[in-house]
Amino acid sequence: MPPRFSFPGWLPNRHASSTQRSGALAISSTGQSSALDRVREQLGPTAFASSPMQEDGYWGRLASGVEEDYFWRRLSDNWYQKDPIPSTYLELHNQCYEAYNANPLAFAIIEITTSFVMGKGVTIAARDPRVQRVLLDFWYDPENQMETRVYSLCTELALYGEQFIRFFVNPYNGRVTIRQIDPSLIDEIETDPDDIEKPLRFHRRPVGPSASLPNGSGQSAALSPGAKPATSAASLEGQWFKAGEEVVQFAINKVSSAKRGKSDLATLLPWLRRYKDWLTDRVRINKYKGAFLWDVRLQGADRKTIERKKMEYSYPPEPGSVIIHNEAETWSAIKPEINANEAAEDGRAIKLMIAVGAQLPEHYLADGSYSNRATAAEMGLPTLLKFQRRQFVMRAMLRTILDRVLHEASRAGTLPPTVDRHYDIIFPEIEVTDHATLASAVQMLVSALSAAKSQSWISDETAMRLIFQFAGEEIDVHEEKGRISRQHDQLEERPGAVSDSGEKSQPL
Repeated sequence: MPPRFSFPGWLPNRHASSTQRSGALAISSTGQSSALDRVREQLGPTAFASSPMQEDGYWGRLASGVEEDYFWRRLSDNWYQKDPIPSTYLELHNQCYEAYNANPLAFAIIEITTSFVMGKGVTIAARDPRVQRVLLDFWYDPENQMETRVYSLCTELALYGEQFIRFFVNPYNGRVTIRQIDPSLIDEIETDPDDIEKPLRFHRRPVGPSASLPNGSGQSAALSPGAKPATSAASLEGQWFKAGEEVVQFAINKVSSAKRGKSDLATLLPWLRRYKDWLTDRVRINKYKGAFLWDVRLQGADRKTIERKKMEYSYPPEPGSVIIHNEAETWSAIKPEINANEAAEDGRAIKLMIAVGAQLPEHYLADGSYSNRATAAEMGLPTLLKFQRRQFVMRAMLRTILDRVLHEASRAGTLPPTVDRHYDIIFPEIEVTDHATLASAVQMLVSALSAAKSQSWISDETAMRLIFQFAGEEIDVHEEKGRISRQHDQLEERPGAVSDSGEKSQPL
């Protein structure tokens, strides 16, 4: 049995010796009952009445479901750091991946997130044509395939809770190729001792030699029949990657003092399992709900007659057949009393628990019978805000990757050092609004602001800020005014150009 320790004032191990117990807590017949009363007050009777779930051992206070382990913790749990131990993390990782592949509800939660966040894809728009060409060369590189990889990045970020992007750089032309490392292979993250949010390097656990690289040294080697592949020290010790240069980490669903991210499904795992078990039981119930058996009652029959009838009716009658008997026999069909209709609300309660954990409305999870159009519109706002927040994470991830592409291109001489590297990452609009209503409202707002401007109640900058804010666009008002001024200057310089007011400029 592994060593254990007790929290102050809690019960010691009941199998400890009298000497060990005397130093921890002296329990008499009266003291034992008072200690148990304190335990019941702290946890309640449910801790004793039912065994905890597996996830309770990950995040809860109980070590296992046996009575002697209540209120004890494993010494390997470093809960001053907010990351589970590596074995627990790997187990959660595998369970989330299994749920994504085997549980339709888990699959839908992840795919709905990707569909809303990424939509029809993202667009990269740079100010300088040379920067745009470098970014598009990287984006449409057959080795990167960023058009489809962005969906994989978003899906695996939601599924695993983190992404490790590895960079491969050609030192001669600055070409950058990226690859995703399975987070389950990263077993250690070394951070700055004074700053846990600053990673220094990542360790990939040993994966062993592969079929294409049998000697584990990075070069293929032809093996003679019966020869065993040589294993290098690197394949046994794993590999360290320098953070920022070789590998970059992106994590979600974590606190500031944690190193690893958490999957969107991690909190939902026990309820996804319960809902799946509930549906499986419903399938079995519906299968046997229509089953029945024949009950044959014989009036005044002795044992010999009963045995003879059992042999005669050893095979039940076929459907549609005719049964002919005298008044001494009574045939009746008996159906099981299942009462399956009473369990519908139980399944909905479990499904609602999953929906609130995933921050998805109930009608997103294939059940629209409990909401109408107005209710669905109001319930969708928190979900849309969640997807918009995930877009911010994806924008930061893509910006980190594209900044590295521009940095390597500049270092290789493809881009001059003074080039304008500014670019925008445009995501699809998530919020679905009525454009006719929005256009009518904007028109009334512009009329009201024009009247206020004529009365000197409002400045041009404030009016522009209100219009852009109402339209949901984040635009720098001062930068926009500069663009308008430059457009007027260009129109004045070009003879015969038409201004916004419809006046044609005349040559000097």
